[in-house]
Amino acid sequence: MDTTWMGLNNPHLPVTDIHVGIIGVPYDGSVTHEKGASEAPGVLREISADRWPLTENFVSLEKLQIRDFGDVTIDNENALATQQAVTEAVTPLVEAGAVPLVLGGDHSITSAVVKAFQPKDLGVLWIDSHPDLMDTYKGLKGKTESKWNHACALRRICELPHVNPENVLIVGVRDFIPEELQFIQENQIEVIYAQELSKMSETAVVERIGQKFVNVPVYISFDIDVLDPAYAPGTGVPIPGGISSRFLLDVIFRLFEKEREYLTNMSSHFLRVSGFDLVEIAPPLDVQRITCYAGMSVIMSMFGYICLQEGLVDL
Repeated sequence: MDTTWMGLNNPHLPVTDIHVGIIGVPYDGSVTHEKGASEAPGVLREISADRWPLTENFVSLEKLQIRDFGDVTIDNENALATQQAVTEAVTPLVEAGAVPLVLGGDHSITSAVVKAFQPKDLGVLWIDSHPDLMDTYKGLKGKTESKWNHACALRRICELPHVNPENVLIVGVRDFIPEELQFIQENQIEVIYAQELSKMSETAVVERIGQKFVNVPVYISFDIDVLDPAYAPGTGVPIPGGISSRFLLDVIFRLFEKEREYLTNMSSHFLRVSGFDLVEIAPPLDVQRITCYAGMSVIMSMFGYICLQEGLVDL
């Protein structure tokens, strides 16, 4: 019996019948500091078997149709081949109308995931301590200077024809390079920097998100290092000054409440989520799996949101 994903994983479900398709990408070939993110998909699956299908805000997940497609076959020494393999794996889910959940791995994988959504116009909500807007990068322990480095992922996404930089919102940034700030200014990318975020309520953050993505479906990328290292020590580049896991989860719950309000009163979406990922968890660097469990809580909360979005929750 398959107990992963709260016992909800159905490996035989046709792709046309699923709400969420899960794909693991055990890749950390582009990291600039410490490796370990390649182990996250397996650990998250293990943890998921010890969770019940009920979210913290009391949403039952039992009607959610989930299929875990396993891990993409990647080459840790070939970034371009990995990009192509990820896009090929995600494309059938997008074409079937399912919501992909992609488990990293390092953040370089997200450019390949978002590429699978073309030619549909897409907004990108980038929740991260880094803007990842370098054109090329190597870093302290990077193997080579590369445009597929994890510090370049959002730059590659902004080059895609179906992602307009005007439809990108970066949340939580507190560690950046002058070149990235220049790119942000030249392309008028909206950013909620960590200093500003620390003074905002969860409701205020949700209002900013809603204002940004009025007319486009959204892909959400969660880099676990948006959290302060006190809440997520198990990541390759832990940057002080981040938000708490409580704050991040409450933002998701406020999004849920706003979406339910819209569906009840306006019969339209507040935020239509087309897909999401969770990246940069490095289990070998973790302490008693604190970071892994924080990531699992984010996934569970997002599952609740997808249930609401797909009409599986009473309004």
